Amino acid sequence: MRVAKQGLPFILPSFALILVFLALGWWPLAALFLLLACAFTFFFRDPDRVPPPGEHLLVSPADGEVLAVEAVDSSPDLAGPANKITIFLSLLDVHLVRAPLAATVDRVDYHPGKFLPAYKPEAGARNESMTLVLKGGRADIVMKMIVGVAARRIKCFVKSGEAVARGQKVGLMCFGSRVELILPRAVTIKVGLHDKVKAGATVIGEVQP
Repeated sequence: MRVAKQGLPFILPSFALILVFLALGWWPLAALFLLLACAFTFFFRDPDRVPPPGEHLLVSPADGEVLAVEAVDSSPDLAGPANKITIFLSLLDVHLVRAPLAATVDRVDYHPGKFLPAYKPEAGARNESMTLVLKGGRADIVMKMIVGVAARRIKCFVKSGEAVARGQKVGLMCFGSRVELILPRAVTIKVGLHDKVKAGATVIGEVQP
């Protein structure tokens, strides 16, 4: 199983402490850190994902459960009315975030904030987050990575002006979080409330080719 390199600072010290506690004969602590190391390895797993054929199909940016699909009257970064899809990531989900479509990163904005539970509606506006504005040839979208009560870190892998491919890894959130995706109304939504989605694999929207 491949592991995201961003998880190594959590995984390697845990294994090192296992060896130390084994050498000292402290078996309970060694067992505890073995469980912790396994948990970190599972959390930071990096499975292969192949987007379905069709550049007009938008793929999910994250693994998890669809918490909401709702209309919004306006967005500062999109012209006209839009739709918003909210995906909640539990501790059991892969936390790598992927680009829903081929696009250019127009802007990357970091927003300091609180660490409310990510499943709460107010977390989207009040929690610490990272927003990516993606300018695509087929559609412009806004993607917001939001950390929760246990998640305190957002890693962004891209910068302004960079081109990204559909399904490319663009970020990682640690330990429970959510992703909000704002799409133009021209994009046909293909997921519903409580659907389970996989980053880079599940089709969540379609733009007329």
